[in-house]
Amino acid sequence: MASLDELVSSVFDGRVGRREFVRRAVLAGISAPAALAFLEACSQGNQANTGGPVHLQFMVWSYEVQTIQDNIKNFEKNDKNVTVTVQDTSWNTYHDTMATKFTTGAAPDVAYSSDHWLREWVAANWIVPLDKYAPDLASQKSEWAPYALQGMTLDNHVYGLPYYADLVIFIYNDKLIRQAGFSKPPANWEEVATQAKALKDKGISQYPIDIPMKKDDPWTIEIFYSMVYSRGGHLFDQGNNPVFNAAGGEAEQALQWLRDAYTSKILDPAVLESAEPDVVKTMGAGQHAFTVLAKYNLAELNLGQHDQKGNFKMALMPGSSNSTVGFVRFYALSKAAADRKHAQAADQFLQYFGGKTNGQYVVAKRWALDKGLGFAQLPLYDDPEIQKAINAWGNVDLEKQQAKVAAPKEGLTPWWGTWDVYAREQIGSALAGSTSPKQALQNMATKWQSLKH
Repeated sequence: MASLDELVSSVFDGRVGRREFVRRAVLAGISAPAALAFLEACSQGNQANTGGPVHLQFMVWSYEVQTIQDNIKNFEKNDKNVTVTVQDTSWNTYHDTMATKFTTGAAPDVAYSSDHWLREWVAANWIVPLDKYAPDLASQKSEWAPYALQGMTLDNHVYGLPYYADLVIFIYNDKLIRQAGFSKPPANWEEVATQAKALKDKGISQYPIDIPMKKDDPWTIEIFYSMVYSRGGHLFDQGNNPVFNAAGGEAEQALQWLRDAYTSKILDPAVLESAEPDVVKTMGAGQHAFTVLAKYNLAELNLGQHDQKGNFKMALMPGSSNSTVGFVRFYALSKAAADRKHAQAADQFLQYFGGKTNGQYVVAKRWALDKGLGFAQLPLYDDPEIQKAINAWGNVDLEKQQAKVAAPKEGLTPWWGTWDVYAREQIGSALAGSTSPKQALQNMATKWQSLKH
């Protein structure tokens, strides 16, 4: 049965009369008076094209929801015609939750999305291109970082407005490596292992390296990509064919390095059960010296309530190319919002959250200042407040240098999400020794080909 929102839309579109609406609502278990009251409220609230009030539904993953709610309050003060309700679920369950909402008629108007899912969501007709429904927003793309724009673009259409864009980076505890006798961070993965062994042998850290490798943590695959990129390698060619299974290639080198670090116990054996928050906690406590995480975690480590706060630095990703993953999370406009005739109100909302207000990137700047989130809006790098804030916990110049050699994830096809889940399982199996790195990569390639065809 159609959702209540869909029935309301059908009334406004003239496909269903008010009497039929009430009949169907009653069949759905809603009383006739309640159905009529709801319809009347919607008749007043779904007037985006005539200047009347509109209520938007906004879906996010559970990160700093209080800040999101405060941003919504500020938006509603500026725009009296639009109100917003926010719902959240955890990052780890977000994709599946959204798939359920889209397929059961409970889609929000605006939602967080990710470059992971762009092709899947577009292929399923869940989201619409901004350059068609909100061209004023898409016109800002000249100010976005290239890897972020690429992550939101498909077939020359822009489907998102940046929520945040960031890099996967190498983080080290400068105090601990100096204690071990090193004056600078490792330049390649061999040096990472050498420094880690010295830290272990000197009793400074039992397990000097901690990298989240839990199979249900989506960061696992992004980190693996970065470790392959940093060696100058690729996972897929331009035709989305896997190249990571090449014998002796960079992907095998990266996975073998992880396996060797695991068996030599310079990599914490708990990594197979460690997600990003676990690693931040143990790094902050001084249990480890090296990790690979999204850059915003560097701000948390240096500014948060941690024993080792202030001791953490970023280095270029170790390896011959120093490349890493650059990724983007973005605001997407749902097909449901367009169907409900909420596109104009959503445009206003998106302009505030991901675009400019009075010429300023208000919300993106707040995330950067308050939480250290990265951003795609390049003019923010020239903002003195942003520069001061980043340098309080990181290094603006080094961040720019790392961004120049960052690359988006390869192989982002409609089936990438399914493959990703399988790939993380295989990476874990290789680390644990239940399969060899070579065989794990071959299994990943076989799975890819089965999904592709």
